[in-house]
Amino acid sequence: MAIEVKNLFYIYGRKTPYQQTALDDVSLTIPTGSFVGLIGRTGSGKSTLVQNLNALLIPTEGEIIVDEFHIGNKKRKNKKIKQLRKHLSLVFQFPEYQLFEETVEKDVAFGLMNFGYKQNEAIELAHKALLSVGLDEKYFKRSPFELSGGERRRVAIAGILAINPDILVLDEPTAGLDVKGSKDIMSLVKQMHEDGKTIIMVTHDMDLVLRYTEQCFVLKDGKVTFGGSTNQLFDTISDDSAIEIPPLFKLAKKLKDRGAPINIENIKNAEDLIKQVNSWRKK
Repeated sequence: MAIEVKNLFYIYGRKTPYQQTALDDVSLTIPTGSFVGLIGRTGSGKSTLVQNLNALLIPTEGEIIVDEFHIGNKKRKNKKIKQLRKHLSLVFQFPEYQLFEETVEKDVAFGLMNFGYKQNEAIELAHKALLSVGLDEKYFKRSPFELSGGERRRVAIAGILAINPDILVLDEPTAGLDVKGSKDIMSLVKQMHEDGKTIIMVTHDMDLVLRYTEQCFVLKDGKVTFGGSTNQLFDTISDDSAIEIPPLFKLAKKLKDRGAPINIENIKNAEDLIKQVNSWRKK
């Protein structure tokens, strides 16, 4: 298993008048190579959870096991954090706001140099990472502040890819992007998953959850209220739930309720539904 979270608690402002429990006895398992969604309302604990996964925040109680790495509230369990963050990397919401170097290649190489790479090697790896996200040589020497929002998001992701983590956590990866920018970023994320990386995506966009994730966890008030396959979630929640059912899935459910032999578990996009409907009509 890639990640195992055991009885995790995280309390902000502990032992102060402002104490607030953000994570309340959270336990979950994320298998190696999976594409997982973390969903829930703002303030449900999603961002706090992912920041605990690579020890940006240290658990108040409980334990996280990320392959051979252990994260707990005792110092002896928090060793090798630098290696952990190379193994599991987090891309924050609006990561382009963190760009600061004078050129794109230097920005991507910055993280590598923090991990001990020499400058020439870091630049070479930065170039490869930029090419992998669709930014060719004409971008290498440009200022990141001259780029569009979608291009800057690609630079930020390239900075993580250059490190080559095995697990990638994305917090609202399409926030603030137009339709084309969102599609381009998610195509890139999908390719990373197909290349063998474990992907954990925090998002409010249920269409993205349906289309890309295999399983998901729902958080509410710091607790996990659902853990299972994505399509199972959308098939069991009601229309008045706080979680919005994607329109495509609603249509598939209505067809199924009216007698159409629709396999809900196999619906990820419009093409899947059309294929099933056409197959049914030909019978």
